[in-house]
Amino acid sequence: MAAEISEITDSNHEDLRGYLDHILTDLHAVLKELDRQGSLTDKHDRLLEEFRPLLNQFRSPAAAGLALRRARRISNGNRD
Repeated sequence: MAAEISEITDSNHEDLRGYLDHILTDLHAVLKELDRQGSLTDKHDRLLEEFRPLLNQFRSPAAAGLALRRARRISNGNRD
């Protein structure tokens, strides 16, 4: 059995090498894409944290309405 495996491997050495090169190229491309997505996710997370107070302020229609009323009162000089 080992001799048969050796014969197959030796006869297909160039084909196997091509397949392995193709696999390594694909893995490298995937790694680059995952790294790019990771940086985008980090940037997205930083932006979410930066704007979290604003997002929380308008999380629901009721909260948005209250924020609008508060903003109007402040702009009219009637602070809480």
